[in-house]
Amino acid sequence: MIVGVFGLRRLIVLLAVPLVASCSTPWQASNGLAPTPAPSVTTSPVAVPTASGPTAPPAVEAVSACSLTGVLITAERGEAAMGYREMALTVRNCGTEPYEVKGRPDIVVLDEDGRPLKISIVPSNYYTAPPKRLVLKPGTSALTMLSWRNTVTNISGAADTGASLAVAVSKGGTRQLVTLPSPLDLGNTGQLRASVWF
Repeated sequence: MIVGVFGLRRLIVLLAVPLVASCSTPWQASNGLAPTPAPSVTTSPVAVPTASGPTAPPAVEAVSACSLTGVLITAERGEAAMGYREMALTVRNCGTEPYEVKGRPDIVVLDEDGRPLKISIVPSNYYTAPPKRLVLKPGTSALTMLSWRNTVTNISGAADTGASLAVAVSKGGTRQLVTLPSPLDLGNTGQLRASVWF
């Protein structure tokens, strides 16, 4: 069979293409290059919105504090007369087991930016009962009374104002951030008095 010049060239090209293709893969492998796979299309699941009721509000800090310690500390609205102030703190057993309380709370007074103030916590001079052991059953509570005077003894110094409290039931315990119904206008005496739990 006689093959023309153009036919011969075409035959050579057709024979050469498979040889080149068969030699390319071993070269890639010998040089540490894996053959490039064909691109694949991946799909990710799309969230489909569903009809629902109003969004539930986020858990409040009180719930978190209760779940961590089994008790919840809150502040009641205080009384003020002639520069003398009082405010009650309540510790409530919101857990499922009895909780023992004794002595005075451990308190740090915080300013409006959450920074500790240099305030000494001293024994109350009005509520002077000695400390006693209290066992709070679930759902029951105990009180401590805070008292202070809005006295300014140094007119050149800044007066202290407590915006919130960090309170532990007793020294060394877990502190809770307690929101106050009104600021503690402590003047510049540097003292806050606290009774024992009762």
